[in-house]
Amino acid sequence: MTRAPRRSAEERYGQCLANAQILHVAAARLAGESIVSRALAAAWGADVYAAQAVLWERIMGAAASSTRGWFRAAEAFIAETTVPFPREPDPTTCGDILRGARRQLLTRCDDGLADSITLAGLPTSALDDLPAPGPADLAASARERLSGMTPRAFVEARRVAAETEMAAARSLRVAGDTSGAVQAAYAADYLAFEAYLVESAVALGDSDLLTVTIRWELGSAGIQHLQGLPEGFVPGVTAIREALASGLSDADGARMLASLPPL
Repeated sequence: MTRAPRRSAEERYGQCLANAQILHVAAARLAGESIVSRALAAAWGADVYAAQAVLWERIMGAAASSTRGWFRAAEAFIAETTVPFPREPDPTTCGDILRGARRQLLTRCDDGLADSITLAGLPTSALDDLPAPGPADLAASARERLSGMTPRAFVEARRVAAETEMAAARSLRVAGDTSGAVQAAYAADYLAFEAYLVESAVALGDSDLLTVTIRWELGSAGIQHLQGLPEGFVPGVTAIREALASGLSDADGARMLASLPPL
């Protein structure tokens, strides 16, 4: 079974900075396509990761701070600020919602930390031309993500489809078609990845599935950044799985990898 590597605090810090930029770019792309709820989710995710990086700088800059202390604080911070999504009263645009969420986030910070996080915030201009989604809009976006199914039915359907694709991958491998087997395994893993994200979102109380967008974009970016694959079925699929998990926290990545169909 593929295992997510344990990263140092410095590596997690670099990943937070990278995740913030990935999600900022994703938010601009989704805003340009007028995919309102997902653009907002990606922008909020970018803010949370940027704030996590600032928190790393604060904690690791203190003389007596420990690496373990950063892991505890950063994981707690991202868990507390991602779900549920903070909402501004009577917002007009997506930008209004994001700025309101930022203000709510900063209420838990001292003045110095709040100033640093504010400076680290990425521009909101891409969201200012989009109307603010209401509860009905967010619910409709979630239904679209689930193809009209309930979350449980969606997860079960994706996992059945993933097992079918992986069975095809095993058959192709036995037949000597390594390239086809890797492609089929890749399709299986993406189906299982989506099932995991929806299942996790529901467990977190994220009924609007905003965290699905955030983690989907991070996983997709990890795949896009792959520079080729090693030869062989298992090395190739392992490289894809590690890339898929690279934008997630160590614990989240480990849980996701454990949910994928066996090779």
